[in-house]
Amino acid sequence: MGFPVFFIFALFFVALLIVTIVVYLQIYKSNINKALNAETKPSAMAPPYKVALVLTIIVVAIVFAVGMLFSYAKGYSAAKDDSPGIDIHSFYAEVKEIDENTITVEGISLNDEEYRGEFKYWVHESVIIVWKNEPINLSDIEQGDLVCVTLVTGGGDITDIFKIQLLN
Repeated sequence: MGFPVFFIFALFFVALLIVTIVVYLQIYKSNINKALNAETKPSAMAPPYKVALVLTIIVVAIVFAVGMLFSYAKGYSAAKDDSPGIDIHSFYAEVKEIDENTITVEGISLNDEEYRGEFKYWVHESVIIVWKNEPINLSDIEQGDLVCVTLVTGGGDITDIFKIQLLN
């Protein structure tokens, strides 16, 4: 799985925060010491606690924003790699047998070889059945009719019938 790149990035910004605060403290201390030794008024500098607070807020916001971007990019690429996609295939067939909820068809010779055999499908209520773009019932299809069967293959290699179009 590997070490998350985000942690390296976050450690880099925390180290940068610490170094910046230490450098600022040294400059602030030097400014105060010059003013005490020369007995002159020190130049105006923000107190170290305010600088540390502002830098901490900035670094936390940057680390949070970059973390969100890393998470989004990682999640997006993982989802893109894992999604099997959807394939839609249609073939022409002659109806061999038809029951209340099933249809048995035999692919015609014009189809690719994988769709030339005999196939039996369970026709559930969400299957679209049409003739001349008008919805019909499964009972309107008879043995010997020519149909176009549209199949959808989705995740997990599950093939389901999507549409039956009566052609004659």
